[in-house]
Amino acid sequence: MKIARALQLVWTALAYLLLLAPILVLILASFDEAKFFRFPPQTLSLHWYEAAAASGEYRSALSASAIIALCAGTISILVGSLAAYALARFTFPGKRLVEAVLLAPLVLPLIVWAIALLQIYAALGMSGTLAGLVLAHAVITVPYTVRIMVSTFERIDPNLEAAAASLGAPPLAVARRITIPLAMPGLATSAAFSLLISFNDVIVSSLIAGARWITFPVRLFAQLRSEGVDPITLAIGATIIAVILLAAIVGEYALKWSRHL
Repeated sequence: MKIARALQLVWTALAYLLLLAPILVLILASFDEAKFFRFPPQTLSLHWYEAAAASGEYRSALSASAIIALCAGTISILVGSLAAYALARFTFPGKRLVEAVLLAPLVLPLIVWAIALLQIYAALGMSGTLAGLVLAHAVITVPYTVRIMVSTFERIDPNLEAAAASLGAPPLAVARRITIPLAMPGLATSAAFSLLISFNDVIVSSLIAGARWITFPVRLFAQLRSEGVDPITLAIGATIIAVILLAAIVGEYALKWSRHL
């Protein structure tokens, strides 16, 4: 038993090392003063973090990513939660088909969706617009909200809503006082996933975005293809990873969001 336990611990440590090694390399290299990617770092400095904060080009890309992620996340929560509530509470013809369509972006290649949206937007004159980019991001984030919220609503006892309705509470009051408070952990988890998925998207944004709305991942990808690894991108990437890891830790401990997946 001791040997099996030791092997399990070694295997777990190797798995974590394999997953976290690229992140650790990026974070450590971001503190190197060299003007090129170098690992291990020879000197430790915050020079590239200061340069990232002073770069108007990167600030603009981060602002575009934040605006699009917030708008797409809001649409995803509204549309996805209502669809998930209908799927979790009601039985209607074609229910499985509706669920399959809503979850389809999870299994189909994003490049296929992006090309299809590009053709539709070209016909509607929405290519390169903020509205087009937000809707495109909402398409790829709604499935995550639906998946999380269906699981959330299925764990809420429908008798609680029925009891409130039987006491004379109108539907909006039932939603405001019973359903939404009980679903709040799922809503927060859905919002976090929608923001992260939208913020990190490269494929859809690179095809749909115009010159005015260049997101940070697209800006970073273009930088890597044209000039290689920029130390400023390492600093920004390390900051984003730190924020995401902090959000994941807080979300897991405060909301137990892994239970909603």
